Amino acid sequence: MLRTPYAATPPWVMRAFGGHPYRLWERQDAHSLYLAVAALLLAVTLVIDLIFHREVLNVWLLWALLLVCIGGSVIALLLGPRFPRWAGLLSVGTFIGAQVYFMSDFADVQSAISALQELPILSFYLGWFIRPLPARLLMVATQAMLAATMIPNPAFAPDGPLGVPSAVHGMVGAMLCFEIGSYLRRRVEQRAHTDQLTGALNRRGLMARLENELRPRLGATNPLTLVVVDFDDFKLLNDTLGHAAGDSALREAVSEWRAGIRARDLIGRTGGDEFVLLLRRTGLAGAVAVMSRLRRDSAHEWSWGASEAAPGDTPESLIRRADLALYRQKRARQA
Repeated sequence: MLRTPYAATPPWVMRAFGGHPYRLWERQDAHSLYLAVAALLLAVTLVIDLIFHREVLNVWLLWALLLVCIGGSVIALLLGPRFPRWAGLLSVGTFIGAQVYFMSDFADVQSAISALQELPILSFYLGWFIRPLPARLLMVATQAMLAATMIPNPAFAPDGPLGVPSAVHGMVGAMLCFEIGSYLRRRVEQRAHTDQLTGALNRRGLMARLENELRPRLGATNPLTLVVVDFDDFKLLNDTLGHAAGDSALREAVSEWRAGIRARDLIGRTGGDEFVLLLRRTGLAGAVAVMSRLRRDSAHEWSWGASEAAPGDTPESLIRRADLALYRQKRARQA
């Protein structure tokens, strides 16, 4: 009888890891994996400090942080995608507080050096995994606390053992890692919310933007109009000229729309040949004028329907009214 590679694994191990340990990495997402690896790297630096740093003033703090790192890494791996962002932020905040202490004149010089070297790992986490506004506020607050801590520390004085360059290099390196993390976050979100064929927003990205537009509209004075667009006889185009011609028509249409509307307006693709244009600060009459012009100048045949946002509207209700207007236009053109 053939034995599977996992047959010899004790049942309690399988239960503890939710499967075979070899599959543990397969269940991770970027957040849990980064936390687990970063915690292990920080644990390595702490172990090196404990072994080789003979003049450390607060050994108990290093041991406490080491336990936090090991425990956090194991928990992140076991929970995987279920590891909450608030727990990761709390862990990073704890370490940032420790780094601020190590860079004060209450700690020794070697601890300050180690703290400066660990800052980029923490800063990168803030940039990549925390929402942009809170992350930037936290990063600015961290930099301010570090500066306020290092300025009165004689070790960072111009004639101190570390000097001003060490402080500046450490803060610049932390900010650089933060910006790299922020850039990666934006790229990931952009790809997740963008239709690869046309460059317009995909359905997920469009709905997220539409929800943001509708959320503060109670008492808002700026109008908002949503337009649904559907190509005429698109299946016939694909059947007669091929899918490459259909794809080209979609790309050309989006390019025409983008050139004919304002930069603040949005274009989203919700289906094969179905699109949504979100016209900000534009009422229904203005949207009719815009779409009539775009339709007149278009190289392709398409129909459209529009609805203006009203108090209490949801994305679904706004799209539903625009769909009804689209169907009325299609029936009128076929009559």
